[in-house]
This record gives sequence, structure tokens and C-alpha cells, in this order.
Amino acid sequence: MVGSPAGDAYGDIDAQIRDAQERAEHSGAWAAQVQELTGYGTALRGGVTVEVDQSGTVVRLGISDAAAGYGGQMVAQAVLQANTQAQEELRRRVEESTSAMFGAASPTTTAVVEEVERQTPAADREPPPSTPSARGGAW
Repeated sequence: MVGSPAGDAYGDIDAQIRDAQERAEHSGAWAAQVQELTGYGTALRGGVTVEVDQSGTVVRLGISDAAAGYGGQMVAQAVLQANTQAQEELRRRVEESTSAMFGAASPTTTAVVEEVERQTPAADREPPPSTPSARGGAW
């Protein structure tokens, strides 16, 4: 019945259904966008670069000839530093995106951030020293 309380209730239900459909569409777009996020880190004045995907896996590693000239131990430490930076940036980007979509204090944001933290353990470690101590070498 038009104009009756029952008619108004049906209108409310229709509005709620439309809202739920819109949220589902936005959530799907957000999920696809988050899957594409990467984190980027550098070390040795940009001579070492690391990019990680949403799961924290290294998808790109760059070592310039100048950085390679520092030797294996220095480059190894620089790769670890750049990887740590990349994972930290990925965490930040995922948290920003999720907070914008669901709210900073939402259970969804908390769950997503915790999952990314589990996938990016390097971001929790102390970064290696910027100048490693000499340990052995060619004699």
C-alpha cells in the first residue's frame, strides 16, 4: 500500500539492498586495487632497489654497477635494508587504502593490516647496519 507504514518499510528495504550492492561493488574494486599495491625501498644512495608485491614477495631487485662495486657483504646488507623499507611502505599503503575504504578503527581494517603484517615480517626486524663490519675477505 502506498503511503502506508508497510509501504515505507519496503522502501527502506530497497534502499538497504541498493546500499549493500554499492558496498559490494566498492569492496570488489578496493580488493583488486589492494592486490596491485607494491612497496618500494632503496639503499646505498639508490644503488640498490627492491619492490615487493602485496604478499611481501620481492618482485623486482635492482643493483647498480656502482653499488656492486661495494662488494658482496655491503650489497647483501643494502638489499636487506631496501627490502625492509619496501615492506614498511607496503604496510603503510595497505593500511591507508583499507582505512579509507572501511574506516581506521573497523574490524576489516584491523584484519587486513594484521594479515599484511604476517606476510611482511622483514618490516618488524631491526634494519641491518648501514655499514657492515668487515668479516673475512679474499686473502
